[in-house]
Amino acid sequence: MRFSEPPVEIDLRDTPSKYALAKLRVAGFGGPFAVITAFDPGGRNLSASENEQRRLDLNRQLEKTGHRFVAVDACSPNRLHCECSVAVVMKQKEALALARVLEQVAFFWFDGSRFWILGAIAEADPLELPRRS
Repeated sequence: MRFSEPPVEIDLRDTPSKYALAKLRVAGFGGPFAVITAFDPGGRNLSASENEQRRLDLNRQLEKTGHRFVAVDACSPNRLHCECSVAVVMKQKEALALARVLEQVAFFWFDGSRFWILGAIAEADPLELPRRS
């Protein structure tokens, strides 16, 4: 996961480093926040232009409601799949509602020290990251 501001990269296969947490805190992301995308609702592959329009609409909506947010690239470890997302400071219930409106299967939640995957349109138990074997 690559944040634009602050410029920091977090590998969700590991617990976030003290350095990464400090950078997030300085930028106002030290407490709980969500990482949500508007791309590919319901897991359907949309065209690049459709996804871009959805991203712009999400950004406008967040600006209108006054939520603090920054761009995040959420990528697979091999970087073959990336989705433009936002880290947005909001309550978990708001994030869940937003992810459902965007028809997202799931979204990332940061609790102040670690990340989780929470189901949105898919009912699932929260998954703590990094995954434990």
